[in-house]
Amino acid sequence: MMNLLQSFARKRQVVRSRMTHCAYFSGIDYPSDCGRQQAVQRLGALFAVIFAVYAACLPQTAIADIDAATVQRSIDRGVAYLRKIQNESGGWEEATGQSCGRSALCTLALINCGVDRQDPDLARAMRYLRTFEPEQTYSVALQTLVYCQMGAAGDLPRIRRNVQWLVETQLEEGGRPGIDPGSWTYDRNRGSGDPSNSQFAILALGAAADRGIQVDPKTFETALKYWSERQTPSGGWFYRRNQSISGSMTCAGISSLIIARGRLGGSSSQINGNTIRCCGNILSEADPVEMGLGWLAKNFTVQTNPGSNKQTHYYYLYALERVGRLSGRRFIGGHDWYREGAELIVSLQDNFQGNWLSTGPLEPTDVATSFALLFLSKGKRQVVAGRLRYANAQPTDLDKTWQRHPDGLRQLVHRVESDWGRDLTWQTIESENATLADLLQTPVLVISGNRPLAFSAYLVEQLSGYIEQGGTILFEADAGDGCGPSGPFARSVQELCGRLVEGGSLERLPPAHPVWFAQTKVDPTAISDDFWMYGVQACCRTSIFFSPRSLSCRWELGDVITRRKETSPSVQQQVETALGIGENVIAYATGRELKDKLDQRFVIRGGEVPKPNRGATQLASLAIDAGGQEARRALPNAVSLIDARVPISISSPPKPVDFDSEQLQNVGVLWLHGRTDFTLDANQRAVLKEYIENGGVILAASVCGADEFATAFRRELKTLLPESPLEIVSSDHPIIRVPGGFDLGRVTIRTPSARGDSVAKRSGIPRLEVAQVNRVDAVFFSPLDLSCALESPNSIQCPGYDTEDSAKIVANLLLLVHQQ
Repeated sequence: MMNLLQSFARKRQVVRSRMTHCAYFSGIDYPSDCGRQQAVQRLGALFAVIFAVYAACLPQTAIADIDAATVQRSIDRGVAYLRKIQNESGGWEEATGQSCGRSALCTLALINCGVDRQDPDLARAMRYLRTFEPEQTYSVALQTLVYCQMGAAGDLPRIRRNVQWLVETQLEEGGRPGIDPGSWTYDRNRGSGDPSNSQFAILALGAAADRGIQVDPKTFETALKYWSERQTPSGGWFYRRNQSISGSMTCAGISSLIIARGRLGGSSSQINGNTIRCCGNILSEADPVEMGLGWLAKNFTVQTNPGSNKQTHYYYLYALERVGRLSGRRFIGGHDWYREGAELIVSLQDNFQGNWLSTGPLEPTDVATSFALLFLSKGKRQVVAGRLRYANAQPTDLDKTWQRHPDGLRQLVHRVESDWGRDLTWQTIESENATLADLLQTPVLVISGNRPLAFSAYLVEQLSGYIEQGGTILFEADAGDGCGPSGPFARSVQELCGRLVEGGSLERLPPAHPVWFAQTKVDPTAISDDFWMYGVQACCRTSIFFSPRSLSCRWELGDVITRRKETSPSVQQQVETALGIGENVIAYATGRELKDKLDQRFVIRGGEVPKPNRGATQLASLAIDAGGQEARRALPNAVSLIDARVPISISSPPKPVDFDSEQLQNVGVLWLHGRTDFTLDANQRAVLKEYIENGGVILAASVCGADEFATAFRRELKTLLPESPLEIVSSDHPIIRVPGGFDLGRVTIRTPSARGDSVAKRSGIPRLEVAQVNRVDAVFFSPLDLSCALESPNSIQCPGYDTEDSAKIVANLLLLVHQQ
């Protein structure tokens, strides 16, 4: 509803601005004083018609923010167009001099758009492509990308054949005159090499390496040298030396460097026999990737290919998507590249055909459509983790304390992609002016360093809110393994935890914690005999993790141990253990439930509890020592969430009430929750019994579905009300469909797996129990979690309900009590 109201508000504002514009060109003078009202009334109907017609002619994206549903509709229409123009043989019309390149490009778009692997049209396209053994770089590269994305074991020999072809056709030192060593040209015999052919060759080789195909490291080394030497002092790249720098070629350079460096390894992490060295190999010059991103930031636009022309617009956008995804950047030069690009691409789609029209001979319609679909589909991959870029880490800063191992997170995410069978991505979050909404784009935020952290009060506030709203932070010290002691960084993290979470302190995680087995069972001693993971329990979960040794250093070696058969077992175990810990943290923090990139994040706006007023139903928490403190915001959050959604006035005192008859006399519903065992004394039982007999109602809930609390509560209630047993609430109980409330007939009930890496869901009525006193509902009990869901939107580790359904359950109970 809020999104709908905001949309209406935006549309109303746009219409008002256009009214002024139209009035200006209409030549009508508005009368003043007493005549204004009559004139407006006479013109009202006319303007209503004019503006309705005018607004109907405008693209939808001009008046509404882009969202995931809009992008998906655009993708579906583009896919339908490619299906329509597919020929009988299963391919698409080919470009002159190419055997299957254009067909491979269209097929690649279909696969990335989520077309089922068993789809008849896709099956025809694959049969068609498999009839070719191409001899042109574009065709070989695109065909390889299709095979790698398709993932069929039967295509592995074809991938190996294409890899061998690309390795053999890379131009070498000492070859024919006028060539650029390390590059690729159109085929074996013509051309001196160019960055466009070269970027597609590197893309294909990188994808093949990710599929486990052996690629000669020398191929990546010479390609790395080619791209590095071709970069201009400004950070950009050109197509020909006599041409200007362009956005598409700069994107090609950035992506090719990232791919080549990632497949080589050793840029910041090294294997020395049986040991790993994480520091001491810092580059002595400015990072060319950061320089390229700097040029792109200064010249950023999605409206055209900067420095070039409109004829390569979609080619540039596809390259831009690759840069954003491979570099983990959400923002480039302050621009949300995917959102801006998606808004533009959706607005340019042909409303009738569903395609994107040709921009010229270099981008015919099927090519433009494929590039547009690749941008929309690949760019919207779900974010699974992010890294915080903090302090004075500028592009020319050689001591990148925030990211000593730039390829580490990419390799971790690649491992998660492989194990989950899903295409995922990661992001870099800029600490300067980072908002809560920015942070919530990533479910797990990695913060690395080897110096004491000195975050601003603003950043600490945002990070604290991030944790409260379900985010998870993984701190890692760049320590040991040649990097010096972890003490200064670790002490600053410990101090910071106390600021992020009230009373927060790093504690040694127990052996039974999912960090050791949620996705992959790991042995921490594989990293070192004294290695362990630490954490902070907050919001009903471990919301902060700390590693006293660098995990990213070992993540970065993931590709290396896959390629090198001679790597020692101890090094392999270290790398696998580090990757396993990273995967386990991600699985634990997300339960494999991820948001789409353009979806708005649900935020609990707690803290503003309505002020008490005469006649309000008061909901108060009972001060009981049963482990409910970790969900201390559950009650005020519940009141804030439901206050404007129920037709009664509600209020809540700022602090829990004691076992005191005077304090309880104005409380309509008494909230009692906890996680641990507890025992009431005789006086406390007497106070609660008097409260119930005077018409009060108790709502009890097990924090995170804890059995210990459930057992204790049932025991105490049996002692307190021996004649009023708890009975299961049936589907016809009034609380399920209370007048003025919500229909609880199909709430979502979540059950986390024993490993903590996934969540099963089913729909039905909530699992509640009720006890009656004098034939009136007096006690409600939820053995499943309500508290953690109301404490934080991320309560997937707890059996129970999500935040919305938990609030609805509380709302219906309040309405029922009010009516009783």
